[in-house]
Amino acid sequence: MTRRALVVGAGGLGGPLALALGAAGLELWIVDPDVVEASNLHRQVQFTPADVGQPKAARLAAAVVARGGVARGFQTRWTPDDADDLGEAMDLVVDGCDDPGTKFGVADWAVAAGTPYVIAAAVQLGGNAMAGAPGAACYRCLFEAPAPALQCATAGVLGPVVGAIGGVAAALAIGLVRGDRTHAGSIFVFDDLRAGADPRIVRFQPRPGCPACARAPVATRRAESA
Repeated sequence: MTRRALVVGAGGLGGPLALALGAAGLELWIVDPDVVEASNLHRQVQFTPADVGQPKAARLAAAVVARGGVARGFQTRWTPDDADDLGEAMDLVVDGCDDPGTKFGVADWAVAAGTPYVIAAAVQLGGNAMAGAPGAACYRCLFEAPAPALQCATAGVLGPVVGAIGGVAAALAIGLVRGDRTHAGSIFVFDDLRAGADPRIVRFQPRPGCPACARAPVATRRAESA
């Protein structure tokens, strides 16, 4: 049976994520509202100068298909209002966008839908990748609420950083979709990839009173309390 994944963000992180997931045999829906810019090319290796001005989601989907995968691109921003339509029948959700609010929205929706997910971030010289699944601590258990943060558009990011973190995020995602929950409720943190490629792996427990966990399917909440 073909597994399906929703990829939110088609940029520096979304590129390696989508290419790896497509190569692993997942059918992808890719959402991103932006177009390719020349300034993206040093860190978004899925694009070429010929893609400049074209929708990122469509061009990334085409790159996946060119490598033998199955993908569709949607030039739209992920929003809670559209989440059910975009995420329906998905086995996995991965986020590689550059917006903290969207990351929380994606994670909250995945928890409420009982869908495994990975949230990845990269900026300057490092970043992180967090894996979540039903019954495990969630993204909001750890970070609680969106807060002002550095973003690639303003703070920049070293080109290879997004490839490295995107690869780790893809590996976590493939594990989740294959039923491996070993790292669910864990975050892989890369402080400075110039200093080494080994992340700090931090496993955390569900936070009492977490509003996202409170929206999880009833069966999941019962399993947690058993």
